[in-house]
Amino acid sequence: MAVKGPKKEYSTPKIDILGVKVDDITFEEAVERIIRLSGDKRSGHYVVTVNSEFVMLARHSRQFFDILAKADLALPDGAGIVFSKRIFGGKVQERIAGVDLVSKICARIGNRPVTVGFLGGFENVAEIVAKRQIAKYPGLKVVIAKPGDPSIGYDLKLKKMISAVGRVDILFVAYGMGQQEFWIGRNRNRLNIGVFIGVGGAFDYLSMVKKRAPSMFQRWGVEWLWRLWMEPTRIVRMRVLPVFLVLILWFWIFKNLKSIT
Repeated sequence: MAVKGPKKEYSTPKIDILGVKVDDITFEEAVERIIRLSGDKRSGHYVVTVNSEFVMLARHSRQFFDILAKADLALPDGAGIVFSKRIFGGKVQERIAGVDLVSKICARIGNRPVTVGFLGGFENVAEIVAKRQIAKYPGLKVVIAKPGDPSIGYDLKLKKMISAVGRVDILFVAYGMGQQEFWIGRNRNRLNIGVFIGVGGAFDYLSMVKKRAPSMFQRWGVEWLWRLWMEPTRIVRMRVLPVFLVLILWFWIFKNLKSIT
């Protein structure tokens, strides 16, 4: 059962980062906004956690760009996005990482009539995450926890599972960057889910399958460096980051020169 939804529309300022608009919102505001959306009787709301790689992919894929543009919330996940928001006039400098978002939402809805699901990860990782969250928040109402398959256009088995429980108010989708957003785009109007949230590799850290970067790395905004060290193959997807930084600085310089003239 969902909590009562909002009676009016809520909006937050958005900062344009190379064409992708990211919400200028605090962590607490984002969590409360998501919970309000989960109470809306309409299904199909969704949240994306944007990092630099998202922005670069959106520049080359119109479909991905449209998915990001239509999201109810586009949250800043990644030091590059937080930095970009700052220089382009953003007021809030908080990073909202997918792994932290899962934990914070579960903590907040633990004693509320909000149903939640965990979809993605390898083998039984989603089940492990669900059990760990229930252990922390005994009142948490988990109705789905399964690996799923991001390649499926329309998951009939998942639809049956959702039908059996009536509705999933919040579904965390951990299929990884791109795959989860395209999957959400295909399924958000087909499944009775209040809010889809793409959380990337969050399940790996929440299940303790992988070790998250020390808090020092997180505070300094170099968690990406830790992940690269632990997973050297990530360098293939991270090769776009220098290009992203150059483009950000170029557009910032151009913007300032234009304001002077």
